[in-house]
Amino acid sequence: MDLLADIGAEDQLISARTENATLKAKVKELTEQVKVLTVDNAALLAEVEIYRKEAALPTFSKLALGQAPCDDNMDLTSDYMPGDDFVRAGNGVYPSEAVVTLHNLHGSANPLCCALNENDTILASGGADSHLVLCQWGAALSPSPNASAQVVQSAARIPCGAPVICTAFSASGLVAAGCMDGSIHVCMYQTIGGQTGLHVKPVQVKLKHSKYVKDLAWSPVAPILATASADGNVYVTMVNQERMETLTTLHLPGTVECLCFSRDGTTLFCYARDTPYLSYFDVENKFEQTKVNLNKGGGANGGFEDHVSFAVMNMSVSPDDKYIVLATDASRNIVLEVASGKQVRNLYGHM
Repeated sequence: MDLLADIGAEDQLISARTENATLKAKVKELTEQVKVLTVDNAALLAEVEIYRKEAALPTFSKLALGQAPCDDNMDLTSDYMPGDDFVRAGNGVYPSEAVVTLHNLHGSANPLCCALNENDTILASGGADSHLVLCQWGAALSPSPNASAQVVQSAARIPCGAPVICTAFSASGLVAAGCMDGSIHVCMYQTIGGQTGLHVKPVQVKLKHSKYVKDLAWSPVAPILATASADGNVYVTMVNQERMETLTTLHLPGTVECLCFSRDGTTLFCYARDTPYLSYFDVENKFEQTKVNLNKGGGANGGFEDHVSFAVMNMSVSPDDKYIVLATDASRNIVLEVASGKQVRNLYGHM
């Protein structure tokens, strides 16, 4: 009887020890979570402080409202400052209505991307049907009742072997497509006089990323193609009718979400996910890299220069190469002055 009691007590002791070990492990796990949340909270407080400073009235406005004492020695100047181009509102003209609708350009499959050529006359569309489709969309404006259907029917279709995620035109009669299997396809195209069809000829391009293509862009001044991938690599390639020449491969620390060239073709801009900076690559100087931190200065950030709270999903350069706008996944759109890297505007909302 005493033996049975001893066995029961030993079982209870073992059970208690096991439960105690489990509780200790849970306490350790929760302690680590608290540390992470503390850091995240501090980073969010730093961002709130940034937004609060951005929303604050400038000194001159406070003075005009009688909220600040007048200073007879105030230095008023009309000298240009970064961001002055955004003081006055635009003309309010922007696309708001569909001019042409092309039904079933990819059959029953979804279109995934599109682009217009340099003079906006040719549309390239990539779809889940693994085809790149080229068409002269303007012919759909014809008064003929079947004009749109005729455009769809006469469109050139290039098989790509995998869903086409991104597409872009060069300034020299080339169009490129990036696919889900990592492959890159390039074609030459020409219009056929008096017809809505196009003559298309594939270019032999031996480019393939190890993961799917995220974005691609042509240099505006040369047939140089830059392709970005989820594998973290950017391929920069010279493409023409006769041959292809690899200029360089850039190895970034994460998925390369987007890229673009400056209008003068001297700079390639790239963003890699989970990094707090935008990369400038000098095309004319062996693609030397310059990093522009996208957080707003050490003081305002409370030391969180390396904190990442958003990813840049798309970017575009102004026609004069003066500014670059970055569309993020946090409903925040950042306008940078290219030369200084200074943020001149933060616009909030979907773009």
